[in-house]
Amino acid sequence: MTDNHTAATSDLSYLRTLAETGREAPLMAGPYLAAGGGWFAAASLTQWPVLRNLLGLDLQQAMMAWLAAAAGFAIHLLVLIRQDRTKSENSSNRAVNSVWTGIGFAIMAFWIGVAVMAYRQEDPFLMNSISLHVLSLYSVGWAVAAAMTRQGWMRFNALMALITVPLLGAFVGTGHEYLIYAIALILTAVIPGLRLMAASQVVRQPKLGA
Repeated sequence: MTDNHTAATSDLSYLRTLAETGREAPLMAGPYLAAGGGWFAAASLTQWPVLRNLLGLDLQQAMMAWLAAAAGFAIHLLVLIRQDRTKSENSSNRAVNSVWTGIGFAIMAFWIGVAVMAYRQEDPFLMNSISLHVLSLYSVGWAVAAAMTRQGWMRFNALMALITVPLLGAFVGTGHEYLIYAIALILTAVIPGLRLMAASQVVRQPKLGA
């Protein structure tokens, strides 16, 4: 009985240590979030009438920025995936990365579906729903990340992404929704992504005297 109790206590201690390590380990999704948010925030800004006029772009030229952002992000994504092939993942990273990967595929599928619907209905205005969908899914991704790591700032990101959805909807059709969307991507993807990257670099640095 004593041996069994000791073994059970040791197993529980081991599992607790794994859980604590998983919560404290930095997430690896930072470069992907910064890249995706950066490319598409830049594309969204070119749609904003104020900046579009300053750049001398017509609407069709500005719309090409979305395709350029998609191509740029695809290449960037391939580079990041190749860099991460040799890195090991803990349970928290594995779960969070799976969620963000699913979010990426969901956004792509939604984009294709809305594009087909807009083409069939001859109503390009339907494409404005994509930004609402993206931010809604971002709130889910950050909520899962917060649950896995128990970090309050990630809960805040999830809440901000969620709150921005109706705000963005209220401005759709004014032209200013593109500025709001770009700012939302910077605040909920680019800056948090850079924060995760900085945290990862700190953990990798050897401690003095170690």
